[in-house]
Amino acid sequence: MKTPPEYGQALTEAPGLRRIVARNPGPMTYHGTNTWLIETGPGWLVVDPGPDDPDHHKAVLDACAGKIHTILVTHSHHDHEAGAQTLARLADAPLWGGTHGQNPDTLTIPGLRLVRTPGHTMDHVCVDIGEGRLLTGDHIMGWSTSVILRAPHGSMSAYLTSLKDVRARSDATLFSAHGPAITEPESFLSGLLHTRLRKIAQTRDALTASPQTESELLTTLYKNLPQNLTRAASEMLGSMLEYLEAQEEAVHDGKRGWRKN
Repeated sequence: MKTPPEYGQALTEAPGLRRIVARNPGPMTYHGTNTWLIETGPGWLVVDPGPDDPDHHKAVLDACAGKIHTILVTHSHHDHEAGAQTLARLADAPLWGGTHGQNPDTLTIPGLRLVRTPGHTMDHVCVDIGEGRLLTGDHIMGWSTSVILRAPHGSMSAYLTSLKDVRARSDATLFSAHGPAITEPESFLSGLLHTRLRKIAQTRDALTASPQTESELLTTLYKNLPQNLTRAASEMLGSMLEYLEAQEEAVHDGKRGWRKN
């Protein structure tokens, strides 16, 4: 893990675009959640407020000089939205997206556009901030691949479609919720798609005529897996098996497990 940026500092990534890294590092969050601040005509848009941390709230409020116009959560995960309601109250600003916000499909801010990208979660959205720049939340990250949750919370099929949709946009730069900016999106996304399809193929090849439990398949497909990543790997495996089932390449044989079709 590279040296993290200084927590609580507003880092200017581009004109009108700042990033403050929350102090919630971990195996699923890298250095922490990137809270993005986008300058708009009516005021600042805050994307992914991160944890419910008073110091982080203060850093965001100070960076925006108290002029927060709107708060948006890209998807309903704790590391993105735990502090959203508190920040909305402190800033007296409306909250959109996530578990507690208004439906982001109806959010309108001049110069910005929401892009629905279901897959990692079914409520995930990205934010087109213009000039070939896209805030990608957890849909596409610069430090690691996203965990795709099994149904009903996520969908591998939806994720692959969303990934192709973003690649077709030909953005110049992707800014994710964890890790550094992606400055060569086309090659990065092509590599990401290739890696995902290869893992799905490996999952298909691991299936046999006799049913195997997910635990058995997990051991086969994820060797030397650290304990703190077991849950994430289990979700990924579940979403891939659901994808293969929809493709009629896998069959769930009740409590006995999964077998090839």
